[in-house]
Amino acid sequence: MENETGLKVFFWIGTAIMLLMTLLVVFLTIIYQKKLHKIKQAESENLLKASMESEKRERKRIASDIHDGISGDLNAIRNYVTFLDQKEKDTNNKPVFNEIKSALDNVLTDVQDISYNLMPPTFEDLGLIPTLEEYFNKVSKWNNITVTSSYYRKDIPISASNAYEIYRIIQELISNSIKHGNSSTVDCSFQENNDKIEINIADNGIPFDYYENLKNASGMGLKNILSRTKLINASLIQIHAEKGNKIQIQLKKHQ
Repeated sequence: MENETGLKVFFWIGTAIMLLMTLLVVFLTIIYQKKLHKIKQAESENLLKASMESEKRERKRIASDIHDGISGDLNAIRNYVTFLDQKEKDTNNKPVFNEIKSALDNVLTDVQDISYNLMPPTFEDLGLIPTLEEYFNKVSKWNNITVTSSYYRKDIPISASNAYEIYRIIQELISNSIKHGNSSTVDCSFQENNDKIEINIADNGIPFDYYENLKNASGMGLKNILSRTKLINASLIQIHAEKGNKIQIQLKKHQ
């Protein structure tokens, strides 16, 4: 009888030990998986930051090369053509020179627009709001669209690195609105909400579901918007609108 009782006690003690060991293994596995997930997430975030920083440097370099190199060469060629035109005595050749100068002017304008889109020259000197205002003016002229804007203050507390990403997000959203939404009006506003800054981009274009389109997106535009949003620890929300579309970007102040 005593042996039987001892065996039962031994059995239950052994079972309890095995159960504790199993729970310990499960617990350690969960901790390991969480730690591994954090490491992978940190690596992914660092890779994204490095990629975006590399893109920013490359944009700046190419924009500078275009502005200082190609634009300079085109201006020099145009000046030379103008000089030849002034020296030309045969009036029959005048229309040819005019066509060449007109073509050079068009190419020069296109090159300058490309350089501006790559890296606005006003960004580092004047900051986010003046650069956005300049961009909105250019977009209005280029696309025959009305762009309005409002800001709760001119010196919005956003770091330079985050301001650059916000500029690119807004640029991409407006580009999509014009290209795919056939919008004729776009409104961009910066508002303050407690410890957050809310950026609203609204248009009167064809309605679309941002996140649904993101699933089937073949290009990089929508994906870049989401990547840049994550990079600055912001959130992108699509707000229901009776007409057109409204996207809101929320981020904390002083980031």
